[in-house]
Amino acid sequence: MKRKAGNTLEWQKKEGASGVAAKAGTMMTFDEALALQTLKRFAGRQIPTLVGAALGGLFEVAEDRLKQGATPDGRRHASWHRKVAAVDNGFHLLAPTVKEAIFFAVSEALFSEQLLEIVYKPRSNPEKKPQPQEVMPLGLVEMASFVYLVAKRGSKPEPAMYRLDRMESARVCPEPFPYPKDFSLEKYIAQERQFDFLPRGEIKLAVRFTNGRSHAVCEAPISQDQTVEHYPDGSIIVRGTVKLSERLHWWLRSFGPFAEVLEPTHLRDEFAAESRAAAKLYARGR
Repeated sequence: MKRKAGNTLEWQKKEGASGVAAKAGTMMTFDEALALQTLKRFAGRQIPTLVGAALGGLFEVAEDRLKQGATPDGRRHASWHRKVAAVDNGFHLLAPTVKEAIFFAVSEALFSEQLLEIVYKPRSNPEKKPQPQEVMPLGLVEMASFVYLVAKRGSKPEPAMYRLDRMESARVCPEPFPYPKDFSLEKYIAQERQFDFLPRGEIKLAVRFTNGRSHAVCEAPISQDQTVEHYPDGSIIVRGTVKLSERLHWWLRSFGPFAEVLEPTHLRDEFAAESRAAAKLYARGR
């Protein structure tokens, strides 16, 4: 921590800072302070809780360092956080509360590779009193307003997902477990597509987009094998291989009357039935 002493500046250990944080004040550059601020802002939940606690003092020193940006370079570093932002492309929901003790226990068990005892209330049977269960934590995933734990339970071969806000309690067990060498969280998300919600295999999708909506899929393709057919009225037909899931349904519904599902037939029939049901609702409302 810096303080004025006559015409000089004195540095002393910031209260609560230790280790590298206690030494960082005199040597931390504006670049390093900005990097730490950005890390805390955009990856706060990806830092293990135990490590995050140890870095707390360092984050505070970095924040103080940026506040000292009297020089042009320092001023630009200090104002950078007001010039960048991350925006979720979905409808904004208020994030459900995750108890701090639960997040700490889950993060600690994941980092230490120890078994975790949780009491979890699933959405499928909210009236049933949940019982404690031991799981092997494999990964944490933050998606939109929710945080999920990916974990294996007992002898079941496939991992399951647990939303942290549905946990009534979490306790780190003393027993360690061998983290599976063949498990990759990145591959689990990309290949299994569990976070697409209720994945049901691949389909060959064909959708007609009306004029003015083509940019949505021309600039960000739906698949590696996407093809686009252009028509004189400005509409396009997009074809590609995608995962059939609830997330796909949500995405297609977001276009309303400006997207028409052509293939597969069963998906077209499903959307047609939904459209008829919606039309009846609005007709009754009048």
